[in-house]
Amino acid sequence: MPAVRITEDNLALTTLRRSWATAIYSDQDGIGAMGSMHEAGDGLAALVLLEEEGPTVLGSGVMIGPGLAVVATHVLDEFAARSAPPLLLTFLPDGTRAWLPRDRSTASGPSAFGSDRRIVSDVTLLSCTLNSDAHEHHPLTLAPLQVGLPLIGERLWAFGYRHGALQDAVALISPLVTSGLVTAVFPQGRGERMPSACIEVAMDTKGGMSGGPVVNADGDLVGIVSSSIEGGPSYVTLIWELLRLEVHSTLPLLAGRGDIDLFAAQQLGLVKLKGQIKRSRRGDATITLSKAEAELMAVSVELTSMVSSRPSGRFLDDAQLEEFQECWLSEMEKAAADAALVYLEELALASVRGFLAASGVPAECLAPIRAFSVEDFEGLEDLDLLSVWEDEDGTLTASCAFDLLSVVWTVEVPEADYLAKAGDYDAHFINIAIDGPTASMELVQRCHFEAALTLDPEGEWSTQSSITFSGVFHPRLRAPEAGGTPALGHS
Repeated sequence: MPAVRITEDNLALTTLRRSWATAIYSDQDGIGAMGSMHEAGDGLAALVLLEEEGPTVLGSGVMIGPGLAVVATHVLDEFAARSAPPLLLTFLPDGTRAWLPRDRSTASGPSAFGSDRRIVSDVTLLSCTLNSDAHEHHPLTLAPLQVGLPLIGERLWAFGYRHGALQDAVALISPLVTSGLVTAVFPQGRGERMPSACIEVAMDTKGGMSGGPVVNADGDLVGIVSSSIEGGPSYVTLIWELLRLEVHSTLPLLAGRGDIDLFAAQQLGLVKLKGQIKRSRRGDATITLSKAEAELMAVSVELTSMVSSRPSGRFLDDAQLEEFQECWLSEMEKAAADAALVYLEELALASVRGFLAASGVPAECLAPIRAFSVEDFEGLEDLDLLSVWEDEDGTLTASCAFDLLSVVWTVEVPEADYLAKAGDYDAHFINIAIDGPTASMELVQRCHFEAALTLDPEGEWSTQSSITFSGVFHPRLRAPEAGGTPALGHS
């Protein structure tokens, strides 16, 4: 292993050339050594424990973006049990890059075995700083991601480092590659030990390969090694959970941006994300599977665990959705805008203060508000039809998302409170007017909504229509040369 010196954060991470080129491997079963330690570039990382007696490799990981890595949660738990942080090493032909974790994110949920327990996904997203020479003459080689469901019989490849100690700067382990065919899929996980979507692959993996990348024939990352039986099979956690994780980026150019997810990272050119995936304004991710993937999904899930509160009925298919939208779009837009305005008009004062706070109005300016009114000034934009459910009686319920471009709030505060903080009010409100003991003022916001709109069998949009989610757009700091994206603060 080339020697490496641990340094302070190397800001050259921002300017390193990025490459998503992938290696090509044979389609034969069996496990063996890779051609060299640097064959997978930065895409394959060793998770190293530093102790007085020397470094030890406990697991593997995969670098997907500058300072963004995917690792196995249970490997991080091994480091936590030893009260030591991991060091990530990636290998180049003439050097080594060292990375230190700064933030992590893992999906978790309640356990069926008690309120004091949690089930935790084995996929963790790490943000890291570069803590070595940058070796700028080599690009930062990263793994592209493919979100989907591998099919039975599809060949996959896994990479990782053998668990072991490093002595006298010589690796007693070697990077390994193995391959095999998918034999089973578990879209709902395999119990609480592997709660996330995972698959079974007829391939052998060794200790230390946990967290290592598992790729398809195109070299795209589909999952990571989670567990195995000696000689196989191995169980691979898919990368689906990554779509809902956020970490604080360590890149200096994103210092003021806050947490970042894979969708934002893709927009900034930091990761390559493939597959039919879409994210709603509030962050929900939708994966659209191919026909073959959907058929495999249908026969692989436990239907008894999929409980619906809906009465008998059906969802419209894609062709029917398109026909529905062509027929009802203009009426649906009006019904949606009306439902949103009614929702806003009926808000309690506390909720109105929440909306205004999302635009940065200080709490001391919000507390004195005694009355409000609201109007929709410019109308609706970007209506997105999410689904339509048809009940047995023919009633249709359309779930949709949309924006109101200019929601105008008019609020009233006592004159004395306004005069006491006139500078703060003037900084956030417009059209301020004092009439006797009351000061009125306006604030304009762009708001996002999700709604359930009901269309009865006679073709009338019902007053049962409701707003299921609301949020406010507010500006985020822009990344240099990349542009910014709006953020939603929900109320």
